[in-house]
Amino acid sequence: MERSSLARYSAVAAALVALAFGLRMGGLTATSLWYDETFVLYHAQQGIVAGMLGLLREDNALPLHGLLLALWIKVAGDGEFAARYLSVLLGTVATALMLRVGGALRGRRYGGWGTALAYATLPIYVYYAQEVRMYALVIPLAAGFVWAAWRVVERGRGGVAYVILGAAMLMAHLYAGLLWAAVLVWGSLALHIGNYQANIESQTSKIKNSVWWRANLWLGLAALPIAAWALWRARVDATAVSAIPATALRWIPVLFGVGQYLPQPWSALFVAIAGLSMVVALVGLMRARRVQGAMGLLVTVVVPLVLLLAATSIKAKWSERYLLPSFGLALVVGVGTGWESLVESQRAHSAYDASRIGGALLLVTWLALTVPALVRQAQGTWAVGLTDEWHPRPDFRGVARYIEEHDAPDDAIVVIGGYAAHTLDYYYDGPAHLLGLPFDTRVLDMQRPLDLHALETLEQQTATAQRLWLVLWQDTLADPTALILSFLVDACHRLPVDAKFTNVGVVLFDLTTCHPLDRLAVPSHPLTADFVEPIHLTGYDCSKTGETWEVDVWWETTGPLPADYRVFVHLIGADGTLITQHDHIAGTDAYPTGQWTPGTALRDRFFLHVPGGVCDSCTLQVGLYTAQGRLLLRDGGDRVEIAP
Repeated sequence: MERSSLARYSAVAAALVALAFGLRMGGLTATSLWYDETFVLYHAQQGIVAGMLGLLREDNALPLHGLLLALWIKVAGDGEFAARYLSVLLGTVATALMLRVGGALRGRRYGGWGTALAYATLPIYVYYAQEVRMYALVIPLAAGFVWAAWRVVERGRGGVAYVILGAAMLMAHLYAGLLWAAVLVWGSLALHIGNYQANIESQTSKIKNSVWWRANLWLGLAALPIAAWALWRARVDATAVSAIPATALRWIPVLFGVGQYLPQPWSALFVAIAGLSMVVALVGLMRARRVQGAMGLLVTVVVPLVLLLAATSIKAKWSERYLLPSFGLALVVGVGTGWESLVESQRAHSAYDASRIGGALLLVTWLALTVPALVRQAQGTWAVGLTDEWHPRPDFRGVARYIEEHDAPDDAIVVIGGYAAHTLDYYYDGPAHLLGLPFDTRVLDMQRPLDLHALETLEQQTATAQRLWLVLWQDTLADPTALILSFLVDACHRLPVDAKFTNVGVVLFDLTTCHPLDRLAVPSHPLTADFVEPIHLTGYDCSKTGETWEVDVWWETTGPLPADYRVFVHLIGADGTLITQHDHIAGTDAYPTGQWTPGTALRDRFFLHVPGGVCDSCTLQVGLYTAQGRLLLRDGGDRVEIAP
């Protein structure tokens, strides 16, 4: 009997592993590698030592995955398929570990098939098992860590594996610490409840407690240098904020469901099926007197969410990816356990049939929703959502191929944001000079977006170029005032680009008539107007097209500014009356003056509607203000008067 059960279990396990592998192979190279992937791949290509040092300096996770990738590409190569195939293998290994976790939760040696099936088919896990990033590694490590925790709590064995897997998990991704926190709470409560129910401190209980606390002590000591590195990264990390705490919770059912691929009411139905399966799991565990299992599910669902939102309030940075090894793990375990509880019910005959039918309905409905979602995902035109928009992986591969078909040796390629230049460089093999703005960086730093000084770098790097390919990706972050694009549009002849690319913009300019580009950084009407705060009006331009007047105001700072100032541009008639005006935040809403660093130089553009297009003897008045009033000039005035 034991042998036949093992044979059936082995066959089911093999089928589930094969299913997970097949789903993760589907559409593996449908999309090109993007910034996050080529970032770690770039460092891995530098060699083991140089790559690890680079990732330690620049990445927001310790480089365990980078180390594995550096070793992998020495054997398999660094092509798209090879790099992503490593993630597929790691994601497939996680399926086998999910079997063990699901079985441990129910105390079944041959259980866990529901957990493995839920994990294998949940779109978010398929997505991140196809990405060249640490998420594919941290998930199997997290599953192994949870399994080791169960062994320590229930048997008092496996402390060494618990420490090793926990430390490796943290070195794969810092946010795996959310899972450790949940496991620590669960394990401590489970041991306490077990001792209370036994009403005595038995020798077995003493051994379990000793192994548990010693293992967590050693893991805590191993985590100390990781925590020190994490604090340093939190201080220097200046990357983008994905969402805010107020909107985070409402996106979890979407991101861990099918909402990014299927419309309503199907996404809501999926959430209902997952929730109902979780409830069934909790009820089934309580009826089977697996209180530890029910408590483990609840703790691992709630604790990571609470801690992540608390961390977000301190350092606002959010992504659903951070919950993959904690909340997501609890989700697939709970859903799968619910299916198993119904299908394997040991009730009376009629109730047994009803339970099996109910379990089958939940499972079939889950698959009926995940399969079309996975098909859509494999097409490569959709991606997991961030905040209020869906962001497919940008098509750098298509951009590179198009430029290679149309480029010339005297061309230059500039990527705005420059931190993604290495992504395009991964694909581009043509003769053109390729660079990024901001220049010579691989990390997005929102505290230092592009200003007028970038034109000097652009001129230096493209002085001999005849044409310029401008590639735009996350340009609203790197160049929030659209400085580079607007200058080139104003001064250079634009050439046609007869193709569009997913989530990337490409513009081509003829540079033969607009060199030197740094001359564009000087206003046609220079002046000096000093305000009492360290900001100066250094010049202006005014051009008139019919009834539309374009006024460009040039600013420079010499120190930090205490507020986000608005700018007013008023057209005043000869009799002192206001003809027209245009006010807006200095810079842009995304880059107000409070974020400008000392030495920032920007051009601010305004449009005035002038009836008739003519205003004899009129003057322009420019100034800064907040809700508290106008910012004074050093000469005591509150506005600068200029001739239009």
